[in-house]
Amino acid sequence: MKKAVLFCLAIVFLIASSKAQTANFREVIYLKNGSVLKGTLTEWVPDESLSIRLSDSSLFVVKIADILKVTREFIADASKPAKGKTAVLNANGFESNISGGYGVASGKYGLDILCFNWVFGKNLNTHHFVGMGTGLRYMEEVDMTMVPILLDWRYRITEQSVSPYVRLSAGYSLNVSNGLENSGFLVDPRIGVDFQVGVTRCSFDMGYQTQQTAFWVIKDPLSAPYLSKVYRFSEALKFSFGISF
Repeated sequence: MKKAVLFCLAIVFLIASSKAQTANFREVIYLKNGSVLKGTLTEWVPDESLSIRLSDSSLFVVKIADILKVTREFIADASKPAKGKTAVLNANGFESNISGGYGVASGKYGLDILCFNWVFGKNLNTHHFVGMGTGLRYMEEVDMTMVPILLDWRYRITEQSVSPYVRLSAGYSLNVSNGLENSGFLVDPRIGVDFQVGVTRCSFDMGYQTQQTAFWVIKDPLSAPYLSKVYRFSEALKFSFGISF
């Protein structure tokens, strides 16, 4: 008899307190047949039955005689990221990325280059991003400005608040300094790391950009014309900083 009274008091307490705490707790009913029901208690009929509503809104009514025990368990707040995780910015939505950097000449046809990118696209999930963009490429040595039309793909390796990533931008650059004459293909692979800062994400990366353009080379100093135009890829080791929002 004493055990039955204590059991009833416990049920009353669970039902009363669940009204104020359903967002953080749920009741768990263990049945003698081994079944487990988790949800919110909605009704208690003394010495007869308990009613519990599950997360899928289904309602179960179980007899008191079939219950082994009733407990309460904590539910982590889904609106807060788990420790070590981050609510990835626009994890399944659209994202803009602005970045700027500088490339140091590399290879035979290398040129120092000042870079600016703007990319807009969609996060397919917490790892994959695809988008399109444009920007500016300025090569001071030859006083040439190019405007690239880019396709962009990024893969974030983890879902941590700080995550390494790989990125590839590729497309075609228009030479706006010389009537589009020396336009050419652009390939810009990079590796980097990004991290959450408030409602934005910041990133640092490095890569090896190659830009196709025309060069004048000496063909034969003793004959005319002794200059010949050839298309080659200008290479640069590039470092950049970006912000996503």
